[in-house]
Amino acid sequence: MTQHYITEWTRTHRENFRKAPTLWHHRIHESPLFSDEKLIELIEKHPRDLADFCTMNDGADDMSSWRGGDPGNHSGEQLLAAVRSGRLWINLRETFNVYDDYAAILNTLIGELKALNPGFDPVYARGGLLISSPSAGVPYHIDRTDVLLWHLRGHKRIWVYPIEEDTMPEHEVEEILLHEHNDDVPYQSKMDQKATVYDLEPGQAAAWPLHAPHRVLNQGDLNVSITVEYSPFSTIMQNGAQITNGILRRRLGLNPRIENQGYMNRLVRFAASRLLRKMKLVKAKTAHEGGYLFKVDPHAKTAVKELGDTEAAA
Repeated sequence: MTQHYITEWTRTHRENFRKAPTLWHHRIHESPLFSDEKLIELIEKHPRDLADFCTMNDGADDMSSWRGGDPGNHSGEQLLAAVRSGRLWINLRETFNVYDDYAAILNTLIGELKALNPGFDPVYARGGLLISSPSAGVPYHIDRTDVLLWHLRGHKRIWVYPIEEDTMPEHEVEEILLHEHNDDVPYQSKMDQKATVYDLEPGQAAAWPLHAPHRVLNQGDLNVSITVEYSPFSTIMQNGAQITNGILRRRLGLNPRIENQGYMNRLVRFAASRLLRKMKLVKAKTAHEGGYLFKVDPHAKTAVKELGDTEAAA
């Protein structure tokens, strides 16, 4: 019997998908694979090089406060307890690619979306499991890939902003794609007037256009979500074109606009970006650049023990 997870997909969903903020319903949260026992098992066995342990300031309103930490030798049970009582955000990257039971869910989801949206054909899809504290959040930022957020446990509020000059200037997108800084852009509360706001409950999912800025705040209980990062060729081509645009802007003082560049123009610029990478004009950052900035401490108020400069550099 074929498993079906998406329970709602209308003509409006199909028309808005990847073009505008979109909300729909699913039933993945009914699976026993996301119980406390399974979360503990995953936290404990998941490769540490595929796991991010992060914290942020209260309210998650400043991307500069977002920092990575060392989970230490704590058990999965201790780490889940720390998430529940503190201010932590865990991303078990590629959970849905590494383990067969979880990979089956991702494969089914991608298959359903392909059937529901003719022409939808990702080149790749990676599924991570997000486990975060009642007080955790993700500051205003953009993603380099397309993203699907499938909510499973708890409640979270997400603000999705339009891609406009005052919310997401084109040169900022280029800088992020060029790896000149993290995926953050300056946030001002007045931008919220333009945002689409979703209060996500278990069994709901959301998506938004490529590079649309967004931020997230949990709403008072342990949160568990699936984040699927994927890219069809159109995204890979656009990112490559914007990398080339960014270098032309910075090196030659030109002012290219991605919205004025058609398919063939983007394709040529995408090909140029591959050459520019070989010339090392596009710099890649390494994971945990600068070292961990805190250690997980289940006994601390926010489950975080800050590290001094010497410890962080170690």
